[in-house]
Amino acid sequence: MKPLSRSTALKIAALLSFLIGVYTFIEAIPYLARGASDIDAAASTPPYFVIVSGFTFAIMRMVGAYGTWKEQRWGIVVTILANAIDSVLALPGIFFAQTMEFWLGSIVGVAFGVVIIALCLWRDPKSMAVDADS
Repeated sequence: MKPLSRSTALKIAALLSFLIGVYTFIEAIPYLARGASDIDAAASTPPYFVIVSGFTFAIMRMVGAYGTWKEQRWGIVVTILANAIDSVLALPGIFFAQTMEFWLGSIVGVAFGVVIIALCLWRDPKSMAVDADS
């Protein structure tokens, strides 16, 4: 089996980050349209700041995915930061989510964030062997 190259790992990370960003962007729009007072009054929705931050990081994920796809350093940094911060923000949902949908979304968000970060930090096996010999 051929080992995963850095270029391929970055393309996979960019694609995953972009898809999650688009999904989160679309998912947040109805909640944003309802407004902060309506969201905070409802018991079965996440706090409004979580929705706004998810929307913001969705945009950052999509922008970072473009740079990562082009293998630009800024894109990789933006992708890592957006996924790391968004994963940290999703972490409380694993323990305190009020519905099964939000609980599952938190688990998937954290898991995909970790996978995307790992793919962005992926190194070629050949370059690791050369570094070990030095």
